Amino acid sequence: MGKFYSKQTNIWTKSRSTKELPVYPHLTISNFPKNEGETIILKDGRSLGFKEYNFKHITQHPITNNLNKEHVILLIPGLPCTRFFCHPQVLSSLEFHQQQEPKIPNNMSTESLNSYTLQIKLYVLERPGIGLSTFAKRSFLEFSQDIKEFCDQKKIENCSLIAYSAGGPYGLAAAYSLGKSTDNSSKPLITKAAIISSIAPYNVPNLTSNMPLKLKFAWWLTKNWTGLLSLIARMESNAVMKDPVKASREGRSDAPQSDIECIENLKGVEEMFIESSLEMYSRGQIETECYEYSLWGKDWGFQLNEISGGVKCKVWHGEEDSGTTISMGKYIALQIPGCEASFVEEKGHLLYFEVWNDIVDWLVT
Repeated sequence: MGKFYSKQTNIWTKSRSTKELPVYPHLTISNFPKNEGETIILKDGRSLGFKEYNFKHITQHPITNNLNKEHVILLIPGLPCTRFFCHPQVLSSLEFHQQQEPKIPNNMSTESLNSYTLQIKLYVLERPGIGLSTFAKRSFLEFSQDIKEFCDQKKIENCSLIAYSAGGPYGLAAAYSLGKSTDNSSKPLITKAAIISSIAPYNVPNLTSNMPLKLKFAWWLTKNWTGLLSLIARMESNAVMKDPVKASREGRSDAPQSDIECIENLKGVEEMFIESSLEMYSRGQIETECYEYSLWGKDWGFQLNEISGGVKCKVWHGEEDSGTTISMGKYIALQIPGCEASFVEEKGHLLYFEVWNDIVDWLVT
């Protein structure tokens, strides 16, 4: 739920961090917004922003077919996240034009090396009112129509999908509406959907269990007082534009220890969140964030148990996640027919960054 900003001592740096965190002199409001990225024009005249990342993925799972196939993955990130949100490993691959040499199992010869190297085309999509996308009050299901138009224009016949955090409902809606076989194809447009640390419907039992009090209050506001929640969100955006690094760290001051360690140990994670925050807020897109919060307290327009027809789903969720609680992840996995699940002990909301390779492995094998 964004950061739900509060003015408190920076617990992160004073008592919980064991390492000196970096500074980011380039991450200032004067360097934003950015023009990098692309758009398509939808049928109703709106723009949909996106960024394309082409990288190689090394898998330890033997690939028995489609060795030369380029795998297309759509990514729907959370809030506030833009087309610049992917994964540090993807950026490293682009920067160095290669990944580390894959490990070869003892029973495999070097001739089989190519079967472990896959080409991935990742599209990070921006929802209406985020980044380069035109603002519009679209529901979760209506955004699925935008995804369908995007795939039509890009001539994508089949792909898989990753949805993270606040992007989860949009990914689940896409699995529901685009995960069914059509008259023109035996395979659905969305063949697999990886749902990581996702928001769940507002009526989930024990939805706010293990949440800090401020987040419980914010969840109550999504259904009962969105005006006040919007005011708080605007306070957050002002804090980010004034001092983005400080605001980011104070916003995570009560995060589980695993999230703190993820920020410390995986270069690029914190920077990625700050970059997207500045990209959104420098464009004055706080209205988008407020609108999406209001959707969380409403009916989604479909039932999770209606997701079927060919798409395969898997949920990843950290058991110590205090933002989107483990109750949310377990509810989603239980409701979707045939859904796989990985509930990870002692991990929080940043689990996405730690299980990235597992996610991509599952999507492409």
